Amino acid sequence: MTADDLKTLTVRDSGTRLDVTLNRPDERNALTFAAWDDLDRVMAGVEMRDDLRVVTLTGNGPAFCAGVDFGTIGASLEAEKGSYPSFIRRWANIVDRFERVPQPSVVAINGPAIGAGLEMALACDIRIASDRAVFAMPQMRMGIVPDVGGTSRLARATGEAFAKDMILTSRVVGAEEALRAGIVSRVVEHDKLREELEGIATAVESLPWPSAYFASVAIDAGPKLDPRRAADIEAIADQVMLRQDEVWKSVSDFMASKGLRGLER
Repeated sequence: MTADDLKTLTVRDSGTRLDVTLNRPDERNALTFAAWDDLDRVMAGVEMRDDLRVVTLTGNGPAFCAGVDFGTIGASLEAEKGSYPSFIRRWANIVDRFERVPQPSVVAINGPAIGAGLEMALACDIRIASDRAVFAMPQMRMGIVPDVGGTSRLARATGEAFAKDMILTSRVVGAEEALRAGIVSRVVEHDKLREELEGIATAVESLPWPSAYFASVAIDAGPKLDPRRAADIEAIADQVMLRQDEVWKSVSDFMASKGLRGLER
């Protein structure tokens, strides 16, 4: 696959970092069957890469993603109705890849994240947002349930009460409320979003591999385990990392740095 093969995305590959941009700005980056296919191909490729250290995701134009493009998909819905559960499961698997790939995924939400767009953002490891971003899951207004992982991921991020409030009422949540609720971890001025994304991606990209993967696994699994088993995951991860010369050099450099004294209070 080359970037020229993609119809709905732009991809920049530096060798250690992959930047993915949803690129249907006139349609607010709404997801068609072609868009799902493009995302599938890109993320399947990420799973096979040992050189990549971080994946970023954002949208081109004023919106991050307006969800599923029901106008376009509706034209072929009659043919798809008989296989509805199977293609929804495929879409869910594509979203899962943002959470499942070993590389940390960072999403910069540049504008409205609606429906499946928000569900996809929730699958990313680090979520930052422009102060112009808004968030909603309006699927219930159409009589359908968020179906690519959104119910469980929103509940994990915000707690069950907030998730039920947001999903059952289809209300729109602004960036600052999303920050307080745990949907995103940072909100920045719109014009500084790209700079913020660059800083985060660069920091993650520079980490000794695969420490970021191990840390993400420990964070995801830890709350589901008793504290002893959670600590065991951390210990196993460091047994692997401390066999690497690069890590010992990083430890030595950190201990010798003035930055260490800067952490003292």
